[in-house]
Amino acid sequence: MPATAFLVSYLCAGMLSIQLGTINPGNMGLIWLAAGIGLFTVLQLGKTGLIVVYLGSFAINTPYLFQGNWQPQIASILISGFTFAAIDTLQSYLAARAYQILSIHYGENMWRQPEVLPKIWFRVCFIPVMTTMPLFIALQITSGAIPVHLDSILIRGMILMLADSSGLILFTPLYPYLKSRTLTKEFLKPIYFLIMIPIPIIINYFILDRTLILLLPLMLYIAVRFKIAATNFSLLLITLMCIGLTAKGYGFVNPQNMIISLLQIQIFVFSITLALQYLAQTQTQIMHNQAYLEQEVKSRTDTLAKLNLELSILATTDELTQLNNRREWQSKAQAIFLNALRYQKNMSLMMIDVDHFKMINDQYGHLFGDQILKKIAHLCLINIRETDLVARWGGEEFVVLLPETTLEQAQIVADKIRRAIADNSFLAPKNQLMNTTVSLGITSLLKQDQTLDDLLSRADNAMYLAKANGRNCIQTDTPESAYLKIH
Repeated sequence: MPATAFLVSYLCAGMLSIQLGTINPGNMGLIWLAAGIGLFTVLQLGKTGLIVVYLGSFAINTPYLFQGNWQPQIASILISGFTFAAIDTLQSYLAARAYQILSIHYGENMWRQPEVLPKIWFRVCFIPVMTTMPLFIALQITSGAIPVHLDSILIRGMILMLADSSGLILFTPLYPYLKSRTLTKEFLKPIYFLIMIPIPIIINYFILDRTLILLLPLMLYIAVRFKIAATNFSLLLITLMCIGLTAKGYGFVNPQNMIISLLQIQIFVFSITLALQYLAQTQTQIMHNQAYLEQEVKSRTDTLAKLNLELSILATTDELTQLNNRREWQSKAQAIFLNALRYQKNMSLMMIDVDHFKMINDQYGHLFGDQILKKIAHLCLINIRETDLVARWGGEEFVVLLPETTLEQAQIVADKIRRAIADNSFLAPKNQLMNTTVSLGITSLLKQDQTLDDLLSRADNAMYLAKANGRNCIQTDTPESAYLKIH
């Protein structure tokens, strides 16, 4: 099925080229669209594509060799048809091979770099034509299809080279879209602008001469906005209309110099094709670079935001226990303190110290001591409210701020924490189970308190009093409050 589809496409492209206009004798097309289809066919089908191109070329060219009294010359005509087909096939092979080499060398960047485009033109579109065209001209001369005059040979040779090169140049940039099956989508994008293209061409050929310049703003817009595929569709339409109308004698041309007029229109469309393709390719690179830069900026912004978050966490979090560090706790606690002071709300503060922690470190090592601190931090967290504020104060000390909490309520919370820690067993080195305890000092906000340090000082004194009174207990700083020791 693919081979049949490409064969039909090749035949249609060849017949359309012939119908648009030819130079007789020789039936030489002014634009050979089949060259581009031949490239597609070989690229897609490989060796099978070469057979398809050969059959297509033979079917298109051979019938035009049967002219005059052809019966006695049927053998030579068939040989010429086979030779024409072989030359076209060689051209398609050389173009496809050059395209594959460039594709391997540049990869996905092949159609993103404007500086690669001249290499594509030269290697894919010019060299195959320059290689095969002398063979084609020689065959035309041998068969008597063109007169043996130097001027005639040069002009017709130039026309043929432009015809085949234009066919390749117009189709080659569309191959990536054919391969990715997005050709129809790319064609529909600029459809409204494609409809506008015939207008200045019709004006030029039927109303006012030399107005093809009106195409320039429209084509510039298409090249910049829709890039290479849409540009090539537009150029293909312009080429077909201009060459077809010129060949049919429309427009302000001199019938006596028709060949020169055809050559001039070929050069015109060939020139704007190269210029606009390069512009479209440059725009593609600009858009690609812009998208890359935007992605790079976004990536780096995201990375910077992540690093800033990590830095913020490092600056405000105790690395070992993952609690707030002392500085962060003081910043948050100060706001809560000022709020309680202003609105005369209850507030309590608790200081916690791990009993005999130095002995634990000396006996079991600092790594085990770190495990105990992390576990105590966790037990503190799960025994307070979300609105309470806990931090590692330093070394083996912790501090807890309890907003809207009386001294009596703080004692209840402190006892929950004390019991949770005392009841927890730690697996020491050599699989020894051990328990540890904490001493807690608590205080509440008083009317005479002026700063947060007033509460911290009282809670700290109460904690040291608890340690002096046997540890594993809670001590308040209020003189009138009874001493509370819980075993």
